[in-house]
Amino acid sequence: MRNHTLTALLKLFVALVAAAILMLAAFGIGLSVGVHSFDNHSLPVSSATPALGKTQMTPNRPDALESGLDLALFDEVWRLLHDQFYGELPEGKEVTYEVIRGFLERLGDPHTTFADPKQAALFNADLEGHFEGIGARVDEAEGGGVLLKYIFPDQPAQRAGLRAGDVIIAVDGQDVTKLPLLEAISMIRGPRGTTVVLTIRRGDEAPFDVAVVRARIEIPVVETDMLADGRIAYIALSEFSSVAPARVSQAVQAAVAQRPLGMILDLRGNPGGLLDAAVKVASYFVPQGNILIEQFRDGRERVYPREGAYLLGNTPLVVLIDGGSASASEIVAGAIQDAGTGILIGEKTFGKGSVQLSNTLSDGSQLRVTVAHWFTPKRRAIQDAGLEPNIVVSLSKEDVAAQRDPQLERAVEYLLGHQAEGPDHKD
Repeated sequence: MRNHTLTALLKLFVALVAAAILMLAAFGIGLSVGVHSFDNHSLPVSSATPALGKTQMTPNRPDALESGLDLALFDEVWRLLHDQFYGELPEGKEVTYEVIRGFLERLGDPHTTFADPKQAALFNADLEGHFEGIGARVDEAEGGGVLLKYIFPDQPAQRAGLRAGDVIIAVDGQDVTKLPLLEAISMIRGPRGTTVVLTIRRGDEAPFDVAVVRARIEIPVVETDMLADGRIAYIALSEFSSVAPARVSQAVQAAVAQRPLGMILDLRGNPGGLLDAAVKVASYFVPQGNILIEQFRDGRERVYPREGAYLLGNTPLVVLIDGGSASASEIVAGAIQDAGTGILIGEKTFGKGSVQLSNTLSDGSQLRVTVAHWFTPKRRAIQDAGLEPNIVVSLSKEDVAAQRDPQLERAVEYLLGHQAEGPDHKD
């Protein structure tokens, strides 16, 4: 009976504290500049958790009594827990952070999130296009740990012998298989010149330790190549950070100057980024009209028209997409598809069409709140639906293991005119 009572009290405590903190944070206490932001579904060591625009929001602050908060009851619950609970309770600000996370979890929206100051610093560094760490793109590993998805060339991780597919299961001797991904990432990163010891699980081998000297990593946002004997220009964009528009602009102009038969924009695995970066990049490939429509819960809408120079000219375009293309990537791909200046090849996108307002709080932490949904210029919804490719081509695990890329091959084939399909055809 005592355990049931304590459980009930703990739940009440979580709800009350979180409600109090969220009310104060969201309505003016410690509120910094609101930033429109797209959150990706994971935070790679090298990738941005998207934060968009720079729209100032100043909501009206409700009277605390109208919220139904009973601060005396909250204080009573905390005292009871402190005096009676059999176990360790969080201390200091961790109490506040854990309560906020618990409350947000109950909202049922995975994109309304809280990041403590250390995690928020990771987001901000990524958006600037650089960070200090080992030089890898990561995701949460099946069964726990940190999966290395991509190793940046000539960076500490590669120099230490790490490979894509390796799983980090401990950092400096501390198990990370049960930690949230962001917390594990914050342990892997650190000041340049410092050493971190990573315990690696690789296939069926016994776990082993690797010492990696951290460095300042400039994120390779754009990668370019000329394919098919120089006839097809290839541009891969890994994220929509603050430097992305300028780098994509340079890449597109350099490619168009070579008068290729076609161009490939690879957005596979791109988790999103800054809204203004997405609008600028999409504008390079959309000659007129709008890039996206934002719709708020009260029915109000905000339209984002294209801006800047149109750079594609008459060059045929293919955009490569997959289940890892999310958020800002879907804005760009959707705008191009609606405008008819390019076709999409690959697999259906992730389906992240909700918009978050990112509030920087007084201690450097961040509260991201879903405030709207966005739609393509032709009012196609993306949230939970994703974008369907014009030509469907899957990429299997066997393809990856054999270093085959049928999606890229199909894009080259399409642009060279072999068995060219109409824009509405699906293989």
